[in-house]
Amino acid sequence: MSLETVISISILVVLTYFIWLLNRTKSPSKTKVTLAKKSTTLKYRPQTNQHFQANVLENANELSEAKSEFELPEDFLGFTLFVSSKLDANQQETVQNISQSFRKPHPLLLPLTQGVFEPNELFDLIKSDAEMTAKILNAVNSSLFSLRQPITNINHAIIFLGITQVKNIALQLAVQNNLKFKDKAQNEAYKKLWAASYLASSFCLLFATEVNEESPAELSTHCLLSYLGDFAILSYRPSIAGLYLDDNTLFERTKIFQDVIGINTAVVGKNLAQQWRLPNSIETGIEHSILPLTDGTVNKGFSSEQLRHIFLCYVSCRLGDLVAFRGLRDLSELKALSFEAMGGVEFYYSQDNIKKAGLDKINALITDVSFRKKINKVIEQTY
Repeated sequence: MSLETVISISILVVLTYFIWLLNRTKSPSKTKVTLAKKSTTLKYRPQTNQHFQANVLENANELSEAKSEFELPEDFLGFTLFVSSKLDANQQETVQNISQSFRKPHPLLLPLTQGVFEPNELFDLIKSDAEMTAKILNAVNSSLFSLRQPITNINHAIIFLGITQVKNIALQLAVQNNLKFKDKAQNEAYKKLWAASYLASSFCLLFATEVNEESPAELSTHCLLSYLGDFAILSYRPSIAGLYLDDNTLFERTKIFQDVIGINTAVVGKNLAQQWRLPNSIETGIEHSILPLTDGTVNKGFSSEQLRHIFLCYVSCRLGDLVAFRGLRDLSELKALSFEAMGGVEFYYSQDNIKKAGLDKINALITDVSFRKKINKVIEQTY
């Protein structure tokens, strides 16, 4: 090899090295959370009928472009949840319109939300209404529950599914009193919401029992009714059905609701609970149901008990969403309730909330084999 060739090669190597150094200094270092490049700042648009569906689709497309399994949407950290106490006149009118358009609940709703039942008390309450009895039996024998043998009476349902589960099914039916959808997508979204709320209440019962909460059945009921606003908005605006059918996260749904309609499901649910004169604890539970999506529990003056209840319901609902909306069927591989482990922004603040609420046991439960089996059994019974 000649001297000129050696020199040429040496120069080429040095140039290559400097180019590599230059590119390295320009490239940002990798982090666990990669912010999406595309901005998803959306503008509020009046909720007119002719523009509503187009706005929903436009906003959903913008959000989906920014979504990736381990990406954090650019506007997530600065996202603010609307709360009932700070709504303007237009927002308050929207909430009233949605609430007033939703069918009145079944007369059994109020007694079902009051107190804890013994098996015979629940049996006597339900059997007092033949129509509700028939609806419950139809529900438990439907495709939502993969039962090998049909359940033929309420007492059998209570023995097989348990008091809390039968009561929660009755609550669902009472809330959705004769609610029917002609639109196919709307009806499919309704079925997914029905399943999500049932799963969430079942998961919450398991979590609350394992962490020794005093009233796991009551928390389970709160969890179920956290979806009240979803049902009302779906009934009011059939166009939003796609948000439940197209793999959207809680953040994406909530952001679109706030940007397009001007409110969120928690605000609507709280308003309905007030109108229907449900217990104050349920109204408050619904009002706070999506606070952990943001850092909304910070500096709110919540007691440790309140934080536990808020987070237990929230995480149960988010797991219910994963199963009902996103097709998760097995939690055996679940490692932690965190953004990094779950790949969903709804879990971004979960570990902070676990610490604030003193719920460290949740992390151990998620990886416990026997607890996972209980969770998976609920999923198997539902699908």
